[in-house]
Amino acid sequence: MKLDQTIDIEVIDEVYDPSDDSYLLLRVVDPKPGESMLEIGPGTGLISIHAAKAGAIVTAADINPHAVECTRRNAVANGVRIETVKSDLFQNVKGNFDIIVFNPPYLPDSTRTTSWIEKSWSGGEDGAEVALKFLQEAWRHLAPGGRIYMILSSAGGLMSVVRAARERYESVMLEEQRMFFESIFAYRFKLRYSQNG
Repeated sequence: MKLDQTIDIEVIDEVYDPSDDSYLLLRVVDPKPGESMLEIGPGTGLISIHAAKAGAIVTAADINPHAVECTRRNAVANGVRIETVKSDLFQNVKGNFDIIVFNPPYLPDSTRTTSWIEKSWSGGEDGAEVALKFLQEAWRHLAPGGRIYMILSSAGGLMSVVRAARERYESVMLEEQRMFFESIFAYRFKLRYSQNG
């Protein structure tokens, strides 16, 4: 999707401020009118709001209660309907979706962070912990022919995530953005074959 300059996003304390990774993910997500989309970890709701404006039926789920509230407020302020859910990944999510979007926390962090803002970037010891857990669960929530769009980082266990995904998903790297200390990648994942539980 293209960045819509008319969308106004409020950022509140303890919520991840849209950054390069957010805008990279926004560029590759391609909802069609009427498609269902789930965004895990919407933060401010930037991508979810763009998708809703494009005609998608959007659910946004975040473990951070401040992010759930921020997404809800921003959706109302921008005149779109988004179902918001407080959820640790898929824990409180019901249904299947044509598109699932996730910009996971991917920076390596050996400490156990406690603040919500730290949790938005801390991907565990090797940076891949949250992404791997997400991919283990995501397939159960994909509609037939569904697709996942996800950000991965060279600083955060990129190859371990891609290797682990091969068992269940076909993956395509759609776009790369090089930065000072890392490269970030937008990936699309689709199921290799029909999964029956």
